[in-house]
Amino acid sequence: MVKKLAIMLFSGPYGSQYADHMVRIAETALDQGHEVGIFLYGEGVHAQMEGQAPKAFYNIGQALDGLKVKGAEIVSCIRCSQARGYAKGDFEEGDERYPSEKALDSVRIYSLYGFIDMLNSADKVLTFGSG
Repeated sequence: MVKKLAIMLFSGPYGSQYADHMVRIAETALDQGHEVGIFLYGEGVHAQMEGQAPKAFYNIGQALDGLKVKGAEIVSCIRCSQARGYAKGDFEEGDERYPSEKALDSVRIYSLYGFIDMLNSADKVLTFGSG
């Protein structure tokens, strides 16, 4: 039976190792055949930034793209994304995500209800960071 893991990331990608650990756990779960949903919230929305180029750190943006390819659902909170400049414009009926020029295509910017949906279908929930 396929299990679903829901993950919420509260911390930014490079101020701690929370994002690194989140990515590695999500990747392991996907490799074992589980479903994974990731919700970026608070400072965690910075993980969706397009064009990340860390020199001495694990590239979280590339890692999120890789998780999406493996089947992870990655959602970013619209309010947190708007407050930090990632979401631009208005959500139109039928859109999959809010428009953004700064966020990775692999991340869907959506309402907090996206996390509630993840919680309702998850077998396990993990949170990373402080929020």
